[in-house]
Amino acid sequence: MGSLFRSAPMSERRRKAPRKKIGARAWIRPEGGFAVRPCNVIDLSDTGVQIMIEEAASVPSNFTFLTSRNDGLGRRARIKWRRESKIGAEFL
Repeated sequence: MGSLFRSAPMSERRRKAPRKKIGARAWIRPEGGFAVRPCNVIDLSDTGVQIMIEEAASVPSNFTFLTSRNDGLGRRARIKWRRESKIGAEFL
């Protein structure tokens, strides 16, 4: 007989913080740069973010994640993986 309570998928158990589906617009700024690039947030947690962005291969390994185009500080992030137009990054 099957259990009514199933454990979370392995990828969810390994996460340091739960992710929330967002679907909102955001921006990234290359470390040390001033120009920002738009992106779409797929999901977000206290420890990282998954974004969709054009030309993901051209995004530098370290960048600042901004929830507002005029956000002066944002959150520093480092890319953990890239797949086509998606990037997974951890906050530093």
